[in-house]
Amino acid sequence: MKAEAITRICLVVTLALLATGASPANRTEAQPDPLSGVSLAAMRYDGDLFSETLEDGRRVIFTVDPELQHYADSLFDKYDVPAGAAVIINSKTGRVLTMASHRSKKYAAASDLVALDPTPPAASLFKIVTTSALLEKSDTTLKTRTCYHGGGQRLQEHNLEDSEKYDTACATLANAFGRSINSIFAKLSDRKLTRADINTYARGFRFGKEIPFDVPVPVSPIDIPAERLERARTAAGFWHSHLSPLHAAVMAQTIAQDGAMLRPYVVDHIDDSNGEVLYESKPAFIGRPIQPETAAAVREAMKKTVSRGTARKSFKDPRGVPYLGDIAVGGKTGTLHGHSPFRAYSWFVGVAPIDEPEISIAVLVVNDPKWRIKSAQLSAMLLRKYFEDRL
Repeated sequence: MKAEAITRICLVVTLALLATGASPANRTEAQPDPLSGVSLAAMRYDGDLFSETLEDGRRVIFTVDPELQHYADSLFDKYDVPAGAAVIINSKTGRVLTMASHRSKKYAAASDLVALDPTPPAASLFKIVTTSALLEKSDTTLKTRTCYHGGGQRLQEHNLEDSEKYDTACATLANAFGRSINSIFAKLSDRKLTRADINTYARGFRFGKEIPFDVPVPVSPIDIPAERLERARTAAGFWHSHLSPLHAAVMAQTIAQDGAMLRPYVVDHIDDSNGEVLYESKPAFIGRPIQPETAAAVREAMKKTVSRGTARKSFKDPRGVPYLGDIAVGGKTGTLHGHSPFRAYSWFVGVAPIDEPEISIAVLVVNDPKWRIKSAQLSAMLLRKYFEDRL
């Protein structure tokens, strides 16, 4: 081999090593991870902020807003649900403002914090994934009208077929989203989407994938069945998908941020024992599962949920006056019952203000046979608290 060729090869290798932070000779020891040892369970209120002091003297300053956090905690204490969580994120930066978790001793979870627990079923929140896929992978629009029958509590094979006799109700995709009409999502996904389509968009929204965060977050499980009926059930939100409240809030943030997903962060900065800054968080994008126009369409559908859909009563007083005045909210509800033991999972994810999103919210309430409160009701209270100065 000629000398100049060898020189070029050495140069390429050297540049590659430098690009990865390595040295052509002996690599220096990797710098310790400044986030190592951080624990949200050890987060403590310290004057006007939440912080944690680690064993080696590092002081962790969290992004959590004390007033919002205390209010969320008080709501869970007041209604004493078996389990619950509330996560509020700044939609423009990924900064976590609230991460409240509540759990009774009887509630089994895969994480100490319910906000990071990936075992609750995604339920109809998965319709966000299905709607995005339908809008981008088919000729479906928000105005696409579909007639249907049944499917309110369960889906059967006949719900996937058209019937002149039984299809007595019809709705657009936008209204089907707002009212969470399972049969329409089952029909459309069965006819318009492949198993690969659903899987691609689910993974785009980080199902089955790690969510980068300041502490480890268990992966939200996803299983897209090959069998026709079960796949349609999955697209409508009947089992086969699970997620944590943090993950749900990130999904809402993605819709708010025109389809671009931000890395959520709960650590503002970390100081060493001398007060020198070792680490400081900055906004960072981690993916784009959908296009801006798709996100805008999903936000439009989310308006229906609050204005005339499944959350309409939760955001108005008994006289019909909106709790948040002129601040419009968009969202998606999800409800699914598990058994042995009985658990009623109630979800709400939302963005506000819907036309110029500022924050994203995810609330999970797990009820036993005695229902105490719905997630949409808690969400309305938390959003009112956040926007109280403007109200």
